[in-house]
Amino acid sequence: MSFEQIHKTIKRNFGFALGITLFHVLIGYIIAKQGTININQKSTVMLKTLIILYVLISIPLILKIFSDRLKKIATYTEQDIKIKEYIKFSRIRIFVILVGLISALMLFFIRQVSDMLYIVGIETIVLFLCIPTKSRITQEMAVFTNEEQKDINDNTINKDKA
Repeated sequence: MSFEQIHKTIKRNFGFALGITLFHVLIGYIIAKQGTININQKSTVMLKTLIILYVLISIPLILKIFSDRLKKIATYTEQDIKIKEYIKFSRIRIFVILVGLISALMLFFIRQVSDMLYIVGIETIVLFLCIPTKSRITQEMAVFTNEEQKDINDNTINKDKA
């Protein structure tokens, strides 16, 4: 799989995640306008606490796990397996972030808990820090690309400069 294909795949996954988020914003808005769901105050406080704890624990944890996983992927021998694992864990990272974002959005729309807007902001910032730009993917893949590929790329760059 070429770098362009990897970039397209990860970009497509990210776009799909944004689409899911926007869909939930629309659903939340419709629910808020209809006012059809009633949750008692005690449950609201418990849900709010769970979402805040989830965000506080999941963000640093998933970023650490992703970093550690990249180092483990570097020990694999086949390049195709490395790429598949990288794409898989990129999806998992986005999924974990989306769970907190969508949960906070839905609680905000359903119960009008304004504290959830802070959580939505935090999750959105973290999500945008994971935008799959070419430089970010190159940086993340540099951890597990083999030395021969690095040498080939360096020689190609040096020839282009000369």
